[in-house]
Amino acid sequence: MQVRVRKSFLISLCVMLAFGVTFAQGNGVGKRVGPQQSTRGVTVDEYFANQADLHAWLIGQTPASVLSDPISVQLTEAELDDVDRVDPAGRGPLRVGLVKQLAEPITVHCENTGRGQRRATCSGDGVFQMTRDGGFVWARAVSSPGAYGIRVHVNEFNLPADADLYFYSLDGEAYGPFQKSGPNDDGDLWLPSIMSDTGILLVRHFGPGARAELSEMSMSITEIGHIGKSFAGGDLPTTRGNDDLCGYNASCVQNATCQPSGPATAAESAAAKMLWIAGCCIYICSGGLIADTDGSSEIPYFLTANHCLSGNRAARNLEAFFQYQMNCGGPCPAGSYDPAPAPKTTGASIMSTSRDGDYTLLRLNENPPAGSTYLGWNSTPIAFTGGAALHRISHPSGAPQAYSEHAVDTNIGTCLNTPRGEFIYSDDVFGATEGGSSGSPVVNVDGEIVGQLTGCCPAGGGNCSNVCNSNNHTIDGALAFYFPQVEQYLDPAGCTTTPASCSDGVDNDCDGATDCDDTDGAEDCSAAPECDGGGGCVNPGGDPPGASCSSDATCCSNKCKGPPSNKTCR
Repeated sequence: MQVRVRKSFLISLCVMLAFGVTFAQGNGVGKRVGPQQSTRGVTVDEYFANQADLHAWLIGQTPASVLSDPISVQLTEAELDDVDRVDPAGRGPLRVGLVKQLAEPITVHCENTGRGQRRATCSGDGVFQMTRDGGFVWARAVSSPGAYGIRVHVNEFNLPADADLYFYSLDGEAYGPFQKSGPNDDGDLWLPSIMSDTGILLVRHFGPGARAELSEMSMSITEIGHIGKSFAGGDLPTTRGNDDLCGYNASCVQNATCQPSGPATAAESAAAKMLWIAGCCIYICSGGLIADTDGSSEIPYFLTANHCLSGNRAARNLEAFFQYQMNCGGPCPAGSYDPAPAPKTTGASIMSTSRDGDYTLLRLNENPPAGSTYLGWNSTPIAFTGGAALHRISHPSGAPQAYSEHAVDTNIGTCLNTPRGEFIYSDDVFGATEGGSSGSPVVNVDGEIVGQLTGCCPAGGGNCSNVCNSNNHTIDGALAFYFPQVEQYLDPAGCTTTPASCSDGVDNDCDGATDCDDTDGAEDCSAAPECDGGGGCVNPGGDPPGASCSSDATCCSNKCKGPPSNKTCR
């Protein structure tokens, strides 16, 4: 992976000199925090058990003829060859897919028709049928022939309160429910990816009252994201030896699960393979969970590189695949995707990002799997500490987790516009990185994050197109440099409890949740009128809309609906 060229460097340098910003020339003492364990998500086993239950239920809800008329996009032979080719990343993230716009958006809208409005019709084709509980099902298949995986873009999305949208494959993946106007409340969402060339969109209304609410359902399908074989390295699944990774990786790239425990061990449950859509294309990079110093909260902060992801529009559709690993000696996943190694989260918001230091700090919209590690960090400068050991877990070329070791080198020349201090230069000691590794956190001997991967520097006779070249150098953005920009998140001044309120935008009880997102503790807003969706709280003290439930009595609205193992309050 080549280093990007930043024309802004001279301007940035002038600003730093004007404000007296200096780089520490030694081992100045910074702040640090140890690792933390995630407890708020579901376990990996629970994640896939829930998905299996949801998939089985969706299969039972799906009309028999749903595959007969799919919404489809077809890539040209040239596009297929291009998107399936595994190329080294250049000055950006690794591209693994293409977004294809439908020639005509598929608009779905339903209404009652016929004498006494006893029949219903829906635009957008698909299959519509009423259900025994007085609700209805609408379903339609979506495909992109030859794809390794697909994503679907839905606009103008709106559903009645008692209806949900789901997206699933025939092979076992299932996602949802997506309710009302989507997770961002704006009617615009990219659905999670499925690793198949065909998926099924299904809207399920849970009756009674379907006829009265039928006209409230609307959505427009506008684009399909075609994920190519390069998402998993292409057509070369074989391993080369006991410690090697996949056949599409360079010979020096090492399988993380083959290595003994060490400073990067905790990173194996913190690292994630990233997938997101930006404009025309679908990209991958690496990143990892990072802790904050407030032990009373558990905020899913996630660190990656600015040259990977730097805009909120892309962050909103980000997928983070956790614990994507392969056994020592293989086989390497390829050809058909087995989702079992990779539970994922969908969606994020950018907290802070900059080309200076090449970092992006995200907050994931969903909790990572329970037991994941939020890596500790250390803001002490390390860029000028020659020989300091560094360790990394990353996803080179989209492969399962790889391990590499590096040693800080203060003697080599720097590459254009990546000054030492703002960046950490190191030599590869063991293993290597490739395109797709960008953004992966690098940790010190204590397992603390000190930066994240920017790329390769060929200074001194290197060749970055050959990742195993012994003259190549690795460049990481330095946490010590950009720490002032992320300190408010990673080292908050401390939370002071304040009188409970469900509408002031403040975390009153210091548990990491605010207003209607806080459903326990002193700031329990589950029964607050402003959090019940405007429908009136029938059961004071019940849970707010969106909360998991088992019966109507547990919901503020007295409405608990959904598939048997995945019901939510309405």
